Amino acid sequence: MSRRPLDFTIAATLLAALLISVPARPQDKPAPRLKLIFVERFRFEAWDNAVSLNDAAADGFAYTRNRTTLGLDWRAAGNLEVLGKVTNEFRVYLAPKDRAFNGHEVFFDNLYVKWTIPGRTPLTVTAGRQDLNFGEGFVIADGTPGDGSRSYYFNAVRLDADLAPGHRLTAFAHATKATDRFLPVINSRQQSLAEQPENALALYYAGTFGRAKLDAYAVRKTTDANEAWPVPARTDTLGARAVMPLAKPLSFTAEAAFQTGRYGDAGRSAYGAIAHLDYDLAGTRPLLKAFTLGGILLSGDDPATARMEGWDPVFSRWPKWSESYIYTLTRESRPSYWSNLSALYAQLAFDLGPRSDGHLMVMPMGAGRSRTGEFPGGTGLYRGTLYRARLNYKVSKFMTGRVIWEHLEPGSFYFPGAASFNWLQFELIFRY
Repeated sequence: MSRRPLDFTIAATLLAALLISVPARPQDKPAPRLKLIFVERFRFEAWDNAVSLNDAAADGFAYTRNRTTLGLDWRAAGNLEVLGKVTNEFRVYLAPKDRAFNGHEVFFDNLYVKWTIPGRTPLTVTAGRQDLNFGEGFVIADGTPGDGSRSYYFNAVRLDADLAPGHRLTAFAHATKATDRFLPVINSRQQSLAEQPENALALYYAGTFGRAKLDAYAVRKTTDANEAWPVPARTDTLGARAVMPLAKPLSFTAEAAFQTGRYGDAGRSAYGAIAHLDYDLAGTRPLLKAFTLGGILLSGDDPATARMEGWDPVFSRWPKWSESYIYTLTRESRPSYWSNLSALYAQLAFDLGPRSDGHLMVMPMGAGRSRTGEFPGGTGLYRGTLYRARLNYKVSKFMTGRVIWEHLEPGSFYFPGAASFNWLQFELIFRY
């Protein structure tokens, strides 16, 4: 089915926002304000057999990721903002040595108009290429999972209505192709953004009730069949999120969603949920910041039924719980495709002074359904235990960095003899 009407709507709304929001009288126009945006991110990543869990596979990697972003934020009027950014990320491989260097693409990372309409119920329209993130990113966080952390954008029209203080209703429409098609690309490498063309409509409500916060949402996402993934699908996701303070240092967060729709000719019935208790330790002991105890439950597909019961991560294919395990998920389905997962995790966060903090985490993981075939190849439901250590540091006003180490000890979900892996990342970011 053609998606041109939705593409046209996005373009028309963008044009309308530009035309309508121009002040009628020059004397009402405030002095334009321009802000230069410059971000340089350097990452070094190294890992061994995180994809295959096979020491004999020789699939270790070591490389640098170099991402440069240049943009301009123009406050054209008190109620009008225009923002544009272009980005390039290239890699230099130290291993394997047969990976040739290329400069990769220069693309529009963001390009949108944001228009605030005053009134009894203030409305804000944001039209164009933009980043979207709701809650803690359990359902909506990344619109371009195919390129990793190179970009996160959605090609969207977004409408925010401030219903009352502390209560906001957001609606958005989004469309993307498997590769960039809506804006020019320099030195195109046909970078994958998603496996299939996608379209989505969503409503998201966020409200504050005393000390508690409650979110509710509905998201419809459709994907078209193509040569790379010849199964069309529709995923309808209904969910809610609550953040509730308990005793003074303790808070509880829970989010759950149910999915219906279609997967090819089959119906869909899936669920996902997360929950965590957070205990504020600041001031109780030296160096301690917080302790978190959490759980994850994402349904898996039962191959014995005609229905699709596996959780679809919708727009949450990002390293929410692990930077390394997203690669291990590749052979089950796709990179960062969080599904068929149950886990408990404990995390202890540290405050190491005004310039640094960090945490230690341990996460035993399981699966709701076993998987047959060469990979994962096990007979049990225990995925293994993931360990993570992270240090964040502030070098100066403009420069920050982090170091992350992760280690997986695989369990019975994987083939006999599955090997553990280590994953290391070092990052520096300069922001101006």
